[in-house]
Amino acid sequence: MPQERSATPAPRTGLVGALGAVPGAVLGATFGAVAKVRRTKPLHPVGRVGDATLVVTDPRPRLGVPLLAAEGTHRCFARWSRAAGLPSPLPDVEGLALRLEEPRADLLFASTGTGSVGRYLLTPRGSGSHGTQTTLLPVASAAGPLLFAVTPAGDGEPPRRYTLSVACGSREWETVGRVEVDRWRDDEPTRFDPVTHMLPGTEQYPVVRLLREPSYLLARKAASPRT
Repeated sequence: MPQERSATPAPRTGLVGALGAVPGAVLGATFGAVAKVRRTKPLHPVGRVGDATLVVTDPRPRLGVPLLAAEGTHRCFARWSRAAGLPSPLPDVEGLALRLEEPRADLLFASTGTGSVGRYLLTPRGSGSHGTQTTLLPVASAAGPLLFAVTPAGDGEPPRRYTLSVACGSREWETVGRVEVDRWRDDEPTRFDPVTHMLPGTEQYPVVRLLREPSYLLARKAASPRT
């Protein structure tokens, strides 16, 4: 997770970026259609929310992402949920969404593996089972294709403390800090959009934006108004 910052990076294409776009494009199209039919939120319909803090403890200025360039504490809003909202005995994809207050940016995590290939593959988990979640789709950065990951670092249902890591493409994960949720409370209407609200210093790959933005737009129009 690595490399010096210039101005806003130009999106880089490549095998990793293209492969990462495929599952996201398929999921985006599928669940955008579901939203149109149900007129509800297509994914993660019910969850828990809470005020949280993202603490950068191990800066990585070479990445070119201002948030990770220096130690610091950043307030954010968190939402934990299960993707399909299946009954608890059934396995489902775990999800964590973070909305940074300043700068305004959305990061969406889903349960995956952590290996060079597994980090791009969704991994359903049973009720009460928690593990690493990644952003699944890489974003372009000055250092190359960048992925974020959160790993539970404490107890709780759902966990309230996570280790935050980053990786460039298939390289090893490197810890950059932690995310701490003050407390979880009942769900409230909230909509996250990582296409519109990008983390400064990163950009969507053109193929990802091309394939994902229509499905996000469809979901926004089909579902009831949410922030």
